[in-house]
Amino acid sequence: MTTRSLISSALPLLRPRNLNRFRHLSSIVTIAQPKQSNSAFVGTRNNYGLQSNFRSRIMSMSTASESDKAPKSVHVSVAHELVQSGHRYLDVRTSEEFTAGHPPGAVNVPYLFRTGGGMTKNPNFLEEVLKHFGEDDEIVVACQKGMRSLKAAADLSNAGFSNITDVAGGYSEWTANGLPTE
Repeated sequence: MTTRSLISSALPLLRPRNLNRFRHLSSIVTIAQPKQSNSAFVGTRNNYGLQSNFRSRIMSMSTASESDKAPKSVHVSVAHELVQSGHRYLDVRTSEEFTAGHPPGAVNVPYLFRTGGGMTKNPNFLEEVLKHFGEDDEIVVACQKGMRSLKAAADLSNAGFSNITDVAGGYSEWTANGLPTE
């Protein structure tokens, strides 16, 4: 049985009227589709109420396009070698983080902006990246610790960029490994 058919067969059980059968669950169940970046999330909150957006996540997974690409992640030493061989470095940290230090030649396009309530996604991220890079350019994408860059790299891959590599560990690992900065 494929993961999709398993999820499809489980959807009727996850309807609100059937949730009482699962109230004893206190842990989170994750259904992940192999070789895709999308995953479904089903869980309980306070052992009673299911997360409000569980159904949309399951539905998005079961209808996910096969074109969704998960970018590869590499260690900072490999990323440094890639940059030395001609790849360009896209830093998706905030402009304040970038100004405090970055790898030589890096281009800064923030993936998230700081707001009063935390962080919000840059609505013009893809357009701003296109001002600096072509869809076929070889690009390494990094942030501070690796979370934002992984999301940014996935967005870029899904938007048609074909040579995206995520830097695992981000700028923190870059500096911890003694790699050049400016």
